[in-house]
Amino acid sequence: MVAKNYTKGTERNFIFFLSFIFVALTFFVLKDILSIIIYAAILSYFLYPLHKYFLEKTHKNALSSILTITTATIGLVLPLTLLFLFLVLSLLKLIARYQEYIKNPELLNAALYSNLEKITDSSLLSSFDYSNSLTSLVNMIIAYAESIFSSIPSAMFSLFVILFITYYILIHNKTIFKTINHYLPLSLNKQNEILNNIQKNIKVLFRGYFLTGLIQTLVATIGYIIFGVENILIITFLTFITSLIPYLGSPMVWVPVAFFMIITGDSFGGVGLLIYGVLVISMIDNIIRPALMSNKDTISPPLVFVGFIGGMLAFGLEGIILGPIIISITTILLKYLSENLEKQTF
Repeated sequence: MVAKNYTKGTERNFIFFLSFIFVALTFFVLKDILSIIIYAAILSYFLYPLHKYFLEKTHKNALSSILTITTATIGLVLPLTLLFLFLVLSLLKLIARYQEYIKNPELLNAALYSNLEKITDSSLLSSFDYSNSLTSLVNMIIAYAESIFSSIPSAMFSLFVILFITYYILIHNKTIFKTINHYLPLSLNKQNEILNNIQKNIKVLFRGYFLTGLIQTLVATIGYIIFGVENILIITFLTFITSLIPYLGSPMVWVPVAFFMIITGDSFGGVGLLIYGVLVISMIDNIIRPALMSNKDTISPPLVFVGFIGGMLAFGLEGIILGPIIISITTILLKYLSENLEKQTF
């Protein structure tokens, strides 16, 4: 058999072509669990200090990873899962409670007409037909609840995969970073610079938006309890989701709830909630959020807003996390690319 001689350029082009094909095939294999891998990477990032603590105590990498995952599951994942199930059950209970209005929307019209005329002493608002809006809203809620129930098995499987991947990321974090450092065509200084910027943006996102949203939700829940808001679990969940959205925020929930209470006859509770919302809930945005987002070199609120909205439209509810993170990393890379193109250092 005659040996064939190939130039280094031919071999390099062949390997490049072959690598491109298999990278594309790998993406095709992983595309449906790509978000799961991202979540596992984020979770491992936040769990690493706990893993490091257990590692110092046990001096065994695998054991410390198991303890970290177990602690996170018991302390965070399990309570959130139960809370989510209670939320869905509360939603179904709410639908069952107002089943009469759902089947006969004209009864809702009559009830609202009566209350609006008492409050405004006018029949102007009573000329609107609220039944279509109610029917559309209820159908949307029912469809969403059905989709949640149907996705519970896949969600549990996804959670298991996330914890499994997180476990191995925690164990092999040094090997993973060495592999990334080896294959990325960037110097260690540039890699550290980009990674530090990404870490800084993620910290600001979670402190300035998710942590602030959690605090604002807790404060709002206290107000809901004080002023007798019904279906607190559902209202609290909606408050948390909207509190993450810049500019719009939690007033998207507590303002309509307050007006609904006024319309349905609870003027004291509705007016009290409005005053509490303006003086207390909204102050979180003006006091706590700026303190947690003091770094000016991080992602701007308009981009975060785009990330939240675009993320929810692209990925559903989980997009409130993925959207801003993807936008944040993209802005960092584009900024880095722009600076290096200007300096012509590539």
